[in-house]
Amino acid sequence: MHMLRKDGKLMSSQKINGESKSETVTVGGKTIPVIQATSITTIKHKTTGVVYKDETEWKNLGIDPKDVQVDTKITIPSLDLLAKTK
Repeated sequence: MHMLRKDGKLMSSQKINGESKSETVTVGGKTIPVIQATSITTIKHKTTGVVYKDETEWKNLGIDPKDVQVDTKITIPSLDLLAKTK
């Protein structure tokens, strides 16, 4: 399970509710490593290009939602694609 923090970063299940869990998850009897990912969300006006710090900023300015563009970039570490299989 993953949750998005207020700073826009994705938290793995080990950090939710302050619990300390291992860096692996068991799925179907197999141990799978948890991948740490981060996300960056950019909110900007489609025509003017003005960047807003959060959703409340553009709403308080009375901007039409049709004129708002939200971009999200998710970054994960590289995966070992040449791992041996059975």
